[in-house]
Amino acid sequence: MKEEKIIEENKTEKQPKKHSLLKKIILFSVIGLILLFCYSYIWIHKFITITETAIIEEKLNPNWNGFKIVQFTDIHFGKTTNEKEIEKMVNQINLTKGDIVVFTGDLFDNSINLSDKNIDFLKSSLKKINAKLMKLAIRGDSDYKNIELFNEIMNETGFKILENENVLIFDNGINPIQISGISSIQNQEYNLQKTLETTEQNINYKILLAHEPEILNEINTKEIDLILSGHSLGGLIDIPYLGGLIDKPKTGKYTKGKYEKDDTIMYVSSGIGTENLSLRFNNTPTINLYRFYNYD
Repeated sequence: MKEEKIIEENKTEKQPKKHSLLKKIILFSVIGLILLFCYSYIWIHKFITITETAIIEEKLNPNWNGFKIVQFTDIHFGKTTNEKEIEKMVNQINLTKGDIVVFTGDLFDNSINLSDKNIDFLKSSLKKINAKLMKLAIRGDSDYKNIELFNEIMNETGFKILENENVLIFDNGINPIQISGISSIQNQEYNLQKTLETTEQNINYKILLAHEPEILNEINTKEIDLILSGHSLGGLIDIPYLGGLIDKPKTGKYTKGKYEKDDTIMYVSSGIGTENLSLRFNNTPTINLYRFYNYD
């Protein structure tokens, strides 16, 4: 009888401990989920980072050593990118002291209707972006919501819109860099041949600004050295070893970072904002700084 009583007492002592452990597991799980939600939905959008990439290219004249191109893309204003984020983005861009600043599309978001106050704010803010030589822009698929407004904002803030055309940048040398631009391949009949046409004979390096990264599948890699793209938003939710989970049209396997095809290198930026799903995970909003070198 005494042994049975001892067993009964042990059971009643262990039972509360099991309940207590289960409660702790549930509590910590709930706290973890809340923190994960806050990080992905609220906090991460406040931290805009600058990702710097060195591009070492033997084709370039040594005069181009240290030349800087700054890329920002996919703002989707009004979604998770609002006034505070824009102000921080502009300050971060200006810290880079870029020679050229390029915007590769999606200033607008299809789900957001901008007020006059929003438009005035965008004009005022983007005008503050500094570039030593030039500011360039192309349209993204969401910018076709209001092409006239996009053109108005970009023109008034000092950006030259590249629409199947190119510009030559000389900057202290006789061998220019050619920068070409096409808009969204989802909304425009683009013409790469026309985009690359030039009478200049001494071009050693050609850059293409293209909103959707799947353009890499369609180009002649003998004609383009470097592509700067966006659109993918880095897949929004970036799982280690799996990559971005949100697949956007015309993104394909080109979610974020560096890709190579024959003689062409492409860099895909994960951009600033969000679309449809208003969160990011392991995928900080990014401004890209490319610094060019020739070490020969």
